[in-house]
Amino acid sequence: MKRTLFIAALLLAACATNPPAQPTTQPAAQQKPLFGEHGFDVAQIDRSVEPCDDFYRFAVGKWREAHPLPPQYSRFGRFEELAERNRETLRDILQEDAKLNGPLGSNEQKIGDFWKSCMNEPAIEAEGWSPIAPELKRIDAVSNLTELQNEIARLQSMGYAPVFRVSGQQDYKNSKSVIAFLSQGGLGLPDRDYYLRDDKRFADTRSQYVDHMAKMFQLTGEDAARATEDAKQVLDFETKLARSSMSRIETRSPEATYHITPVAELVSMTPNLDFAQFLKAVGINQQSVNVAHPKFFQNVSEMIKTTPLDAWKAYLRWRVVDTAAPTLSKAFVDEDFAFGSVISGQKEIQPRWQRCVRAADSSIGQLLGQEYVKRRFTPEAKAKMNALIDNLVGALRSDIPTLSWMGPETKQAALTKLAAFARRIGYPDQWRDYSALQMTPNSYAQNLINAREFAFQRGIARIGKPDDPNEWGFFTPATVNASYQPSRNDITFPAGILQPPFYDPNADDAYNYGGIGVVIGHEMTHGFDDQGAKFDPNGNLRNWWTEADLKNFESRAECIANEYSEFNVVPGVNIQGKLVLGEAIADLGGATIALAAYEHSLAGKQRQTIDGFTPEQRFFLGFAQVWGENIAPQEATRRALSDPHAQGPFRVNGTVSNMPAFQKAFGCNTGTKMVRAEDKRCAIW
Repeated sequence: MKRTLFIAALLLAACATNPPAQPTTQPAAQQKPLFGEHGFDVAQIDRSVEPCDDFYRFAVGKWREAHPLPPQYSRFGRFEELAERNRETLRDILQEDAKLNGPLGSNEQKIGDFWKSCMNEPAIEAEGWSPIAPELKRIDAVSNLTELQNEIARLQSMGYAPVFRVSGQQDYKNSKSVIAFLSQGGLGLPDRDYYLRDDKRFADTRSQYVDHMAKMFQLTGEDAARATEDAKQVLDFETKLARSSMSRIETRSPEATYHITPVAELVSMTPNLDFAQFLKAVGINQQSVNVAHPKFFQNVSEMIKTTPLDAWKAYLRWRVVDTAAPTLSKAFVDEDFAFGSVISGQKEIQPRWQRCVRAADSSIGQLLGQEYVKRRFTPEAKAKMNALIDNLVGALRSDIPTLSWMGPETKQAALTKLAAFARRIGYPDQWRDYSALQMTPNSYAQNLINAREFAFQRGIARIGKPDDPNEWGFFTPATVNASYQPSRNDITFPAGILQPPFYDPNADDAYNYGGIGVVIGHEMTHGFDDQGAKFDPNGNLRNWWTEADLKNFESRAECIANEYSEFNVVPGVNIQGKLVLGEAIADLGGATIALAAYEHSLAGKQRQTIDGFTPEQRFFLGFAQVWGENIAPQEATRRALSDPHAQGPFRVNGTVSNMPAFQKAFGCNTGTKMVRAEDKRCAIW
């Protein structure tokens, strides 16, 4: 599941004026679960594998064989299965609104025009790269450092985010207030390691990146010699940014990225970059800002003085071209995909309709979401989800007092935080206001330019104002994901994930507790993982632990980090245990809490063995089967370096191997691979 600590996306809070959509048309109730007779699917099971040797392969081995990686994907799993079903619903909405030709300014007009523009390939071909030509011309005309900084501010306001990121986020120590954040960024490759590691695979990727940039520059009219020189300058420029960037592990510490700085002091910190003028230009009028990564900004200031103006201009041109490429003519799209496949391993580009649906969901997702929830989410589903959450909260409330490693003072503080959890289920109570966003049927690229600028301006408009408690966050209703936000102390479950295989109202309870139950427990546990545990019930960064309890917690967390660091993804690349630590804690805590809640739900009921599996075995199958996936090695590498989530096999086996309840459920002997030795077994919640 996605967990959020820093709300860095710009598609965030807005003034919401439209009333929430009420699901009026309800889908016909299913009489049978979508997958398998009882939800868990015995056809997925590979019975040639012993569950105590490799539970992941046992649970989903046959599913993986039946679902080889499609050429249009770098990773395909149960998440993608559900996401594609959701996108088919979104496509229906887009197509229907495109036929309606709704009145100007209406939701139907904006949704329909977005779809028309994206699907009109002849018009896109006719435009070529003309939608970005004016901006490239402006960059070319920059002749001094003052004009350069003005252009950086302009591109920030347009949502291109050159060099660094500017956003409005809740103050870590005053969560009711939204402040300006300045954060590192500006890299074209997935992570700083792609620039800094000497392994042949990364050196080859950098070489291919230069070739790719040169080809893209040539598509905008540059001759081959200039294009190659520009590409080399961009790589050198981004490498300098990478060297001063904090690692993803370092940025997981909220204390390390919280530096409230008066603007006057920021100006002194970055003498070559006039931040007072920059902030004014992008619409921020505050006396202080949070400089999340001071060293990075000091380096950028130095680069203003030492890096040739031509290199800066090449870099800014690249940011525009690279961002816009998927919206331009076929030559840009094809070259953009060709290099993307180097990074991801995806062999074929997805059909245009799928790309257009993805773009619509990310750009106008709450417009689409209003109709989506009418078709795919019911009040009954929301009520059942609330009941499940109540059960999981009860299980964690019962668990905390039993913890042997935590003292009474910290236990009471943890219970207070748990009682303060807020929850968001399905869709927002108030929908985002898109009245300021213009959409045209004539230019797909212009629509995306408008959407980026709209998103940036909405985010900046929050700064200096109280946080809106009704703000949903950055997930759209159709998203297959869930989150915990420490600064709000809330858990969010979009309608998109409240579908099979995660949740099926017609399925066996064991299946639902193993699926959506673990998801709920996972997000709740994020409130007590190595990051979330630093925030109090009000969402403020404040220590509420005794010194002894905090040391105990950190020791137990280190056990999990060490375990996951042993998992090899591809030759030469292991999972970074400290990067995935929060997610791994949440997986183990979520499964433990969900199982306890399920066991409680069985009290007084007759225990059933179904298809040869006991209730507990079905619970673990429900958990494992949502993580069925196949992945390209390039994508596995990218995720190992940049994703705070471990990949499916490690999430499943890493979790169950720490659970005595799993050992008991499947009768695993001590010494089997799915039973960690007692002195290495990890447990927190």
